[in-house]
Amino acid sequence: MLQVYDLKKSYGKTLALDGVNINVSQGEILVVMGPSGCGKSTLIRCINRLTEPDSGEVFFKDQSVMDMSPQELLKFRRRVGFVFQHFNLVKRLTVKENVMFGLVLGGMDSEKAEEIAIDALRKVGLQESSASLPEELSGGQQQRVGIARALALNPEIMLLDEPTASLDPILVGEVLDVMEDLARNAQATMIIVTHEVSFAMKVAHRIILMDHGKIVEEGIPEEIFREPRSEIGRKYKRLLVA
Repeated sequence: MLQVYDLKKSYGKTLALDGVNINVSQGEILVVMGPSGCGKSTLIRCINRLTEPDSGEVFFKDQSVMDMSPQELLKFRRRVGFVFQHFNLVKRLTVKENVMFGLVLGGMDSEKAEEIAIDALRKVGLQESSASLPEELSGGQQQRVGIARALALNPEIMLLDEPTASLDPILVGEVLDVMEDLARNAQATMIIVTHEVSFAMKVAHRIILMDHGKIVEEGIPEEIFREPRSEIGRKYKRLLVA
């Protein structure tokens, strides 16, 4: 479904991606892990060209994402749900309007968009807050709105970029619970960047470990954390044992 070939990206003298290759199957939940600065977020942002790679190729259902025109890229992004670290909600819009925004922008009738938005909010447990403004919600609730906004697009693939990174530790659990439920029930393919080891163990079909812009290990969770081959894998194993 999704293939990434020899993806490279530098920021000045800092090498963020150093020839990354991944292949993601339809319906697969792939979790990407590694220390801060290893290239995880850059990787998934390059997949839909929120960040432009220096070189390499991304294919989605055999179509080159790198060769897409601006119009084609816009259509492609409507097939991809993206959940950001920092929510990226429009402050002046209500919760429901934030979730509807992409649908209406894509030309959907507002009544139909509202119906879909309410259903998406129900899936993340926030239908009762549809008329609230983002500032009236907790950080965890705002991130759940961000997840609902992505779900409303009925995406073929969801990219989640450390969705708990900006949250107070007390609020992390509520977002992880929503994500775990989605992972168990969603039909969409998912690529999730996270530091949450126990969450990855529960939901991932496959885990990729990155370090210094490279993939250093990959496999099913039980294999990676039982007998890790990389130093990063061994560090994560120690977190599980602790």
